[in-house]
Amino acid sequence: MTRYTRWDQVPDGWYTRTQLGQMDPPRKPGPDAVPRGQVLYHGNSYAPLYALADTVTKRPVSDAQRAALDRARELQRVCRLCGGCDLDEYGDPVPLGKGRVCTRCRVVQGAYREHLEARDAARRRHERMAARTAVVLAIDAAPVRDVADLTRIHRVVMVGRGLHVDVPVAAPGDGAPAAGALAPVEAFAEITRRLQDSPAMWPDSLAIICWADADRVRRRLTNLLRDAAPGTALPDWLTDSSWHELRTYYVHWFAEPDPGIVGYRPNWRASPTGMHGAADQRARATEATLEAIVTDHPGAVSPRAPWATHPAALADTDTQEAPS
Repeated sequence: MTRYTRWDQVPDGWYTRTQLGQMDPPRKPGPDAVPRGQVLYHGNSYAPLYALADTVTKRPVSDAQRAALDRARELQRVCRLCGGCDLDEYGDPVPLGKGRVCTRCRVVQGAYREHLEARDAARRRHERMAARTAVVLAIDAAPVRDVADLTRIHRVVMVGRGLHVDVPVAAPGDGAPAAGALAPVEAFAEITRRLQDSPAMWPDSLAIICWADADRVRRRLTNLLRDAAPGTALPDWLTDSSWHELRTYYVHWFAEPDPGIVGYRPNWRASPTGMHGAADQRARATEATLEAIVTDHPGAVSPRAPWATHPAALADTDTQEAPS
């Protein structure tokens, strides 16, 4: 098939579909028509050429049909969920493509999908709490005397089903430790003993849930014991457990938008009440937050959650299932 790179090369009587449609009356390729050639029309794109003899007259379109076609073209630019539209750089509506869902609704659906995924992940941690194979852990740290910007762990708190461990720690260099504080080796041994004494609690297969910085908390506990007694073996609950951050689930579930970012992004500074107190308070607050995520009451999430401020995005979605 011959390709032409200039319009003046095209033989007389050969036309593109666009040119045929612009004739009076409009024409189109016949049922058995095959292109006679191609012509370059944009970049590296070629349009097929048809001989006039291979074309037929288009059936005239009634006013009602034309109105229906115009309406269909208009609807391609209108979101079927919220009635909004996407605009091009000149401020004109653009076709939305398959599904006819605008960008804002897609963003809201994505945020809601993250909300449900976070809830389901939290439910798996909650099931382990109920089965006594998971605990919540929090630590307190205090500044080291005469050393700027350095802190040492001085309290470890664990809570779980039928479990409450609160162990003050006296680390080397603390000076005058708090009353009842244990040296790191004894403190870790006490935690292990309490875990072993708790019914159905297995220190070597726990899921340990921190509010935030789980890996950092684990490293700090490890370093605390190694600095105090380098030859001491680390306990199973520290080495063989899986560690999780509840904040990772919470921010996507709570869905407070970050005001400093255009478009939806979860605000990682958002936190529930009680997360800035002492270790015991934070452990209880973490446990309560896990319960709230699992319960998933609609009024418990941020009032500025994307689907709360733009509910039309979920108009055809089962609100217990992620949008497809």
